[in-house]
Amino acid sequence: MRTGSDVIVVGAGIVGSSVAYHLAAAGVNVTLVEQTHPAGGPSGKSSALLHAFYLMPELSQLAIRGREILISLPEISGEGPFVTEIGMMWVCGNDNEASWKAAAERIRGEGALIETLSPQAFADAAPGFALDNVALALWEPEYGYADAFGATNAIARAAKARGARIKQNTLVERLVKEDDRIGGVVLADGTAMKADAVVLAAGPWTRRLLTTVGLDLPLHVERHPMAVLDAAGKARQVMPFAWCDDISCNYARPDNDGVILAGTWAGGGTGVRHEQAGRPRFVDNPDDYMEGVEEAESVKILETFATRVPAMADLGIRPGYAGLYDMSPDDLPVIGAMPGVDGLFVAAGSSGHGFKTGPAVGEAVARLVTEGAQPILVPFSPSRFKAA
Repeated sequence: MRTGSDVIVVGAGIVGSSVAYHLAAAGVNVTLVEQTHPAGGPSGKSSALLHAFYLMPELSQLAIRGREILISLPEISGEGPFVTEIGMMWVCGNDNEASWKAAAERIRGEGALIETLSPQAFADAAPGFALDNVALALWEPEYGYADAFGATNAIARAAKARGARIKQNTLVERLVKEDDRIGGVVLADGTAMKADAVVLAAGPWTRRLLTTVGLDLPLHVERHPMAVLDAAGKARQVMPFAWCDDISCNYARPDNDGVILAGTWAGGGTGVRHEQAGRPRFVDNPDDYMEGVEEAESVKILETFATRVPAMADLGIRPGYAGLYDMSPDDLPVIGAMPGVDGLFVAAGSSGHGFKTGPAVGEAVARLVTEGAQPILVPFSPSRFKAA
């Protein structure tokens, strides 16, 4: 694709903002269209955990590259830093010990620091955490968490500084197809915008827009509640790192010293999905869902930590919040050219992996649009599903 072509990116979350940035940096005429503001959807509500550990090599590689981009934002945007490197700690039981060790070995070869810890080494590194059923721990010292809202907005502003046009508070009503290729979009006010290519990075709204040109993907939307726990200045003492427990099916991280964010985790793309963890509520309409979290939901999340981190039981419960995950049937992202309409690309179905991989997904999608096939994106192609 020539660099003078016009591209419309729909959705200014971490992925869409990153696509716009990399396209603009490559000299493409790009317009980023967002119904609210950058990070106004799921990206802004992300816990923004950063880690390289995945059983799937391509996800690890995207996560590693995503962190590199986030770390470089002060140079890219003149803003930040947005990454807090407190380390990421994982624990698993006997069933996953062998596969996790193999993945850690591979990830070290891919350039990320990751250590395998025996149960005793974990106990030494995590005083106050119980050893129950822990067969293996993984420690990623360079990782931790990011400021999701700040980083996404910095990337969007960096895109604008490089020539991208950003239309906020602008709703895309439908796509436009001309024969077998994309022609552009129509906004809610009736304005038609023409383009040589359209990138749908609209998260939970992606499927709705695909149907306007007779396409579909087997995506669904889940509501994920997040408990916000009042740590009274001791957050880093109780939860000194970013955390994921494959046994108790939960995750957490401090937010400075004041609070701890905590949620439940069912595995997905990092390992075998733990069905006993339960599926979050399905959401039919992403424009109308319960964004607040009931106290009973927060208590249920907190109870999953009772055995592993007893000190969590002494924390207060603040009002929580819920975000949306657009999910695919195999818990893997859906990224690539959309079969059936030339010039239409999707980056959706992030399935909980979206923020940490998002900056690298945006970079790879921009290259997909301008240069053609990108090997790292092949496993995530929409063509792996039959269009409904």
